[in-house]
Amino acid sequence: MTVETLETAAHPLVTVDVVVPVKDDAALLRRCLRSLRAQHTGPASIIVVDNGSRDRAEVEAIAERYDAVLIDEPMPGIPAANAAGFDHATATVVARLDADCVPPPDWVTRITEAFATDPELAALTGPAVFIDGPRLLRAPLAGLYLGAYRLFVGAALAQVPIFGSNCAIRRATWDQIAETVHREDAELHDDLDVSTHLGLHRRVRYDRSLGMGISMRPFTDAGSLALRMRRGWTTLRVHWPEELPAVRWFHRSRRLRAVLPDATSAPRTVPWRERSRLVRAVRLWRTRRPATFREKVRYKMLRDRRPLIVTFADKAAVRNLVASRIGQHVLPRVYGILDDPRELRDLELPGSYVVKPTHGSGAAIVVSSSAHPDARLPTDAGSWEYRHVRPETVDRDRLVELASGWVSQLYGQGPNREWVYGRVPRRIIVEELLEGPDGGIPDDLKFFVFHGRCRYIQLDAGRFGRRTQDFFLPDWRHLPLSGGPAWADPEPSAPERLDEMIDLAERLAAGTDFVRVDLYDLGDRIVFGELTSYPAGGESPFDPERYNAEFGSWWTVPRRYR
Repeated sequence: MTVETLETAAHPLVTVDVVVPVKDDAALLRRCLRSLRAQHTGPASIIVVDNGSRDRAEVEAIAERYDAVLIDEPMPGIPAANAAGFDHATATVVARLDADCVPPPDWVTRITEAFATDPELAALTGPAVFIDGPRLLRAPLAGLYLGAYRLFVGAALAQVPIFGSNCAIRRATWDQIAETVHREDAELHDDLDVSTHLGLHRRVRYDRSLGMGISMRPFTDAGSLALRMRRGWTTLRVHWPEELPAVRWFHRSRRLRAVLPDATSAPRTVPWRERSRLVRAVRLWRTRRPATFREKVRYKMLRDRRPLIVTFADKAAVRNLVASRIGQHVLPRVYGILDDPRELRDLELPGSYVVKPTHGSGAAIVVSSSAHPDARLPTDAGSWEYRHVRPETVDRDRLVELASGWVSQLYGQGPNREWVYGRVPRRIIVEELLEGPDGGIPDDLKFFVFHGRCRYIQLDAGRFGRRTQDFFLPDWRHLPLSGGPAWADPEPSAPERLDEMIDLAERLAAGTDFVRVDLYDLGDRIVFGELTSYPAGGESPFDPERYNAEFGSWWTVPRRYR
């Protein structure tokens, strides 16, 4: 049974060791270590691996000055030096760059957050730019060099290859492959070799925002570039015939068929227009100059492909992000995160709880004794709705059918609409039922955060009764705005901990241009609800309509999401 309880699902603090192989590069090593010590999030340790440098004494002095651990690897070659550094590391994640690299100040922070928010992530890699050489040639040559590497090596491996000058691997993953990598052959590329041994079953992610500055030395002469290409070819051939491209693509196709749901069993199919490239191109053109809030949500839906947005949408993975930014005390207790809905049959549960899918919104079974006596579970296995029922009416087999229906459905209408939900693993999460000070379902406070600042607050009450909805400014001035439901009467008073909730919302929204943060005030504690990047799927109603433009005025969408 694959059941994650709160204790097993809680992600430990992520720490990062950085490995820097070096040989005869003392001057550049100094620049590299200086940039590592200027990181916003400091590494747990910096491990410099000297591979027989002629300037060994200078390397030792530089390592001591920047408080780095210096180890020696007498076996020649980057594969041996890199493996020695990884073996020596003790942090939960081991990052790797070269002595001639200059990471941006947020490099370690991005690595830490990526692994903290994705417990299944095995390896992370990113792009690079040249920081020396002719200025006009830096961008095109970097694009040519690294683009060709990703294209051709990715095709040969049937997966994302890691780039040795900018990568990080979970320490537990390294322990699993450490004895299989080819560390004794100096004529191999260590990153290509490690990429092969990571295999198709581990999650490897390319993050465009994980930048790195590198030297243009591969292009200093034709011989240097030819050597790199020869070593790349040699590294691939070492793993053949077992890892021939055709073999890897065959196994990848089998894995994809195994994890994708049977399309014939899904109650909802994706309309042609929501997966057509032509339709996507037309929508990209139409949304190129957004002005209103709805237009900017649609702009974001089509263009924002960052892993952070996937984490926001995943009700299981987002718990790790919240824990890392705020702390576990704001999370609802979780009774299980289930890969297979059938595990609901044997899951031990209290008298009150909530069952919902991890890959969408608007569907949940709320179980408590305060439900209406006549309320029952939906009869349609494809139902996607909220339902509040009493514990004695819950048939576990029926609950399994409903949950199976959820995981068979693609939420978000497809890649041309709410793309992000198609990237979230389809699982079931069972959480505690939150109760307000009066013992009922608590009011839902939704904070609209633009560029790290809360500008509006939406208050929804009476979800399973007479639903009301009110909008406020952060100072709790009521807005003459309707989003559909009636205003509450009398007008709700401000929560006692409003300032604290605004602060939490702004901290959770860091790193993105817009997100709506949903929180609950239970009196004795504030509890996280969800993060929503696409309110109402880009169709939010505004009455009067002028608020559509007013909400949008706080939001400056980037030309390109990074």
